[in-house]
Amino acid sequence: MEKKILFVCTGNTCRSSMAEGLARAIAEELGLRGLTFASAGTLAWPGDKAADNAIATLAEMGIEISGHRATQLTPELIAEADLILTMTEGHRRQVLNLAPEAENKVFTLSSYAGVAGDIADPFGQPLEVYKHCAEELQSLIRLALAKFSNLEVTLVNNMTVVIGSDHAGFEMKEQIRAYLEGRGITVEDMGCHSKDSCDYPDFALAVGEKIRSGACRRGILICGTGVGMAIAVNKVPGVRAANVFDPAIAALAREHNDANVLTLGARFIDLAKAKEIVKTFMETEFAGGRHANRVNKITKIEEKYC
Repeated sequence: MEKKILFVCTGNTCRSSMAEGLARAIAEELGLRGLTFASAGTLAWPGDKAADNAIATLAEMGIEISGHRATQLTPELIAEADLILTMTEGHRRQVLNLAPEAENKVFTLSSYAGVAGDIADPFGQPLEVYKHCAEELQSLIRLALAKFSNLEVTLVNNMTVVIGSDHAGFEMKEQIRAYLEGRGITVEDMGCHSKDSCDYPDFALAVGEKIRSGACRRGILICGTGVGMAIAVNKVPGVRAANVFDPAIAALAREHNDANVLTLGARFIDLAKAKEIVKTFMETEFAGGRHANRVNKITKIEEKYC
C-alpha cells in the first residue's frame, strides 16, 4: 500500500515545490518503493508555476519541476497524507488549525529529521539563496525519508572524521571506527593502536590539530571517562569538545554549541549507547541564530588568551 508524504510551505512555489521534486529524486536514489509525494501552500494561488529560481536550481541538480503548479492546502489533502512535513513551525500550526486530528502526523521537516530550526523562505532572493535552500532541503529530506522508511542514512557521507583514544578507549575506538566506515564515512585514525598504556593528551593533541587545521570537521576521542580527552583537546584553539553520555546531549552539543569534537567514556557507556551518541553527533547540524553569537564569544575568549 502506497504512503503519501505532503510538503507544506506558504505559496507552494519555492520551498515545498523544491522539496517535492527533491523527495522523488532521493526516493529513487535510495531505492524506496511505495512512496508518493505532493506539496501545497497555506496561502497558495492555485495554478502558479514554481519560481524561476526554484526551477533553475533543481534543473542544475537534474530534477525537472517546470511543470509544477501551486496547490492550496485543504483538509482533504491533509486527510489523504500519511506524513506532513512543513517548512516552519508556523506552517505546522496552520495545518493543525485546519485539521487538529492530524497532530500525530504533522511535523516541521527539520524536527522530523532530527535537526533544529525552520527553513528560510528564498522567495524573491538571488539564485544562490535558492541553491542554499535546496541543499538544506536535500539533506533534511534524505534523513526524513530514511526515518520514515526505517533506513539508516547519514547526513555526512562525504565527511572525513578524525578519531583517537588512549589504551582505555582502544577497543571502543576500533568498534566506532568500523561503525563509521561501514556507513561510508572516511575515518582518519590518530591512535593509539593497542591496549598498551599510553598518555591521552598525545592523542587529544593529534585530533585537535586536525580540527584546527581544517583537515577534518568533526573528531571523536575516547578514554576511560572522556573527561581527560575533553580537557586536553579543548586547549587547542578552534576546538569545542563535548563529553557526552546521552544522545540528547549530543544533539544539543551540536545544535547549541557547534561542538566539533565528541569525547566518550568507554568505562561508563556501552557500545550500543556509544554508537547512538556518535550517530546523533554526526547527523545533527548547528542551529545558528542566537547560538552563533554565543559561539563567537567563545572564539573571542580563545583569541584573548592565545
